[in-house]
Amino acid sequence: MNEQQMAKRILIADDEPLYLRTTGQLLRKAGYVCECVPDGDAALEKLRSEPFDLILSDLNMPGNLKLELLRQGRTQWPDIPLIVITGVPSLPTAIEAVRLGIADYLLKPVKYEDLLASVRRALTQPAPSDSEPTTDQLDFETLSSKFPEILGRSEPMLELLEVIDRVALTDTNVLITGESGTGKEVIAQAIHSHGRRHEHNFQVIDCTAIPESLFESVLFGHAKGSFTGAIMDQDGLLSRSHHGTAFFDEIGELPMSSQAKLLRAVQEQAFTPVGKNELHRVDTRYICATNRDLQEEVNAGRFRQDLFYRLGVIHMELPPLRDRGDDVILLADAFLKEFQRDNTRITGISDEVIDCFRRYEWPGNIRELRNVIERAVALSRGESIQLSDLPKPMREPQTSTPQAVSMLAEISREEALDNADQSYLTALLKKHSGNISQAARQAGLSRQGMHKLLARHGLDATEYRP
Repeated sequence: MNEQQMAKRILIADDEPLYLRTTGQLLRKAGYVCECVPDGDAALEKLRSEPFDLILSDLNMPGNLKLELLRQGRTQWPDIPLIVITGVPSLPTAIEAVRLGIADYLLKPVKYEDLLASVRRALTQPAPSDSEPTTDQLDFETLSSKFPEILGRSEPMLELLEVIDRVALTDTNVLITGESGTGKEVIAQAIHSHGRRHEHNFQVIDCTAIPESLFESVLFGHAKGSFTGAIMDQDGLLSRSHHGTAFFDEIGELPMSSQAKLLRAVQEQAFTPVGKNELHRVDTRYICATNRDLQEEVNAGRFRQDLFYRLGVIHMELPPLRDRGDDVILLADAFLKEFQRDNTRITGISDEVIDCFRRYEWPGNIRELRNVIERAVALSRGESIQLSDLPKPMREPQTSTPQAVSMLAEISREEALDNADQSYLTALLKKHSGNISQAARQAGLSRQGMHKLLARHGLDATEYRP
């Protein structure tokens, strides 16, 4: 240890006496000077009377239950980095903590090596200068220029960019939710690309593509001869994310048995390949995405609560395209430029199409918009995309006209209910992009029951898939 490290003073605040004493002892052995206090009020008193280089704070303790220590610490001593450690993660407080500019957010039990690495990172990072704008001061143009891969100027996107700007510079695990086609992988890639792990691998792991029986082998790797067909040693996907980011797409589709195996790897930052005995350490940040409501899945017993808290320290809900105002026009223009390479004849989008885009509900979100533009560019005979170049369902009115209301009164109750049932099923298929399981779950039906209803109304789920 050197004199510079010896001089570093750490203030540790935690209301668990054993954890407080043990953490102080471990960090003192590493060469740091530690002051231990039992709550947020005592920590603020210490900060007013003594100089410190780092604050290590519990989240749920007296004097910080409303983030008093975090808020005053960042306001009165902005140059002192702050690490939060908690055994009871809360998504709202986690997001607020990250917004306040903490150096790291760790979950108990924290391995000593991980804690020490976090402390060293926080102490070696330069303190923000007064001339650097905070997230609250950043205007939209500044945020947009920082994340050019994320298109959007609406208020929901500004709020999302502010959170991404904070989260990217931490190693905190992130859960991204939202409807299909809202761009969850793009957001995950942006978080990785603008973070401290950007020089290492961004490993995409599609949970829907891994058979349950092969999950361990695919994720953790295997030894030669460990099972039939294992003709050589094979590294798993998690090994490829060492020092980088593991992106688990559609995490909500993971079976319970696989969830238990993943939980251990996330908690211990280690795994054992199939057929081997040695433990492999891995330094990985986890970003997960799903179009399911994971809290609902937890309540229903289909997703492990402990894994949910481990992966969803920061939770981002992506807005659907229908709630993003004129972002749809901005995105349409970007996709048009992309497909103009193959068809330079198309130069723009007609006003009628723009009005149609603004009215349309976009059940398939950004993915659907991209497909619509690609299709229109291929089919258009003129120099701009016209209403006739769009799919028929988009051109149909989506609100009830007086004529439609008058016609409704002329049919029987049974026929009206039948029409309403068909409209409901159509809306479900659009929302879930033709996914029978998800549509059935929302409707409270079995897959078999959903198939019978679709057959009765002559609906084909494949027509609604991208």
